[in-house]
Parts: sequence; C-alpha cells; structure tokens
Amino acid sequence: MWFYDNISRDEFEKRKDTVERIMRELGAVKPNINLPYRQKTTSHTGGLTETHRSRRPVFKFNNEYFRVDEFLCKEKPFIVIEYGTYDELMKNVMHDAEPFPYDLPDDEIKSEIKKTLI
Repeated sequence: MWFYDNISRDEFEKRKDTVERIMRELGAVKPNINLPYRQKTTSHTGGLTETHRSRRPVFKFNNEYFRVDEFLCKEKPFIVIEYGTYDELMKNVMHDAEPFPYDLPDDEIKSEIKKTLI
C-alpha cells in the first residue's frame, strides 16, 4: 500500500528514472546481466508496509555494480543506490549507500550519486 499523499508511486518511479539518467551521464553503463532472482523491496514504517517489485536495471561503473532502490520513511520516500561486486549482485546481498530524499534538486542528486560512484 502506497502511503504518501504528496507524491504518487508513478512520480516516485520517474524520480528514480532521473537518478539512472544522471548515473549514465556520469559514465555508468548497463551491462547485459540476467539476475537469478526477482527484485523486491519491502518497507515498514509507522505500522504500514509497502512491497514493491522493481524492474530497475543494473549499472556498472569502475568494476562495481549499482542499482537504484528505495527506502520509505514515514515523512517521505528516499532513494538509495545499492552497490557491490558481481558476486554480491548475483547473491542479492549488495550494500546500501546513504539514502537521499526523492525531492532533492537534480544538481544535489548528482552530488549524491557522485559520492556513491566514486
């Protein structure tokens, strides 16, 4: 159940698209990888639960793998970039970078992405 009134699920997904676009602009590439699992995120906040099946692509940058994910807080949704090695990606045990609010301006999102990629 999506529990935000200030942004729809579709608008939030478009914000994640923006993050992926900026990642590509910074040099991340989409390798041809078939994951052995279905991506799923389940968030619990304030007694509410949201489960979302994601179809976000994997990106490669400097021999590490990245994927855009989400972290839902009570106040608003956050975007988080997962990162790890190929083995961690295949085992679905990637690490989470520091989450950032979905509503940051694009230039601040770019700064957050640079901290994660580099």
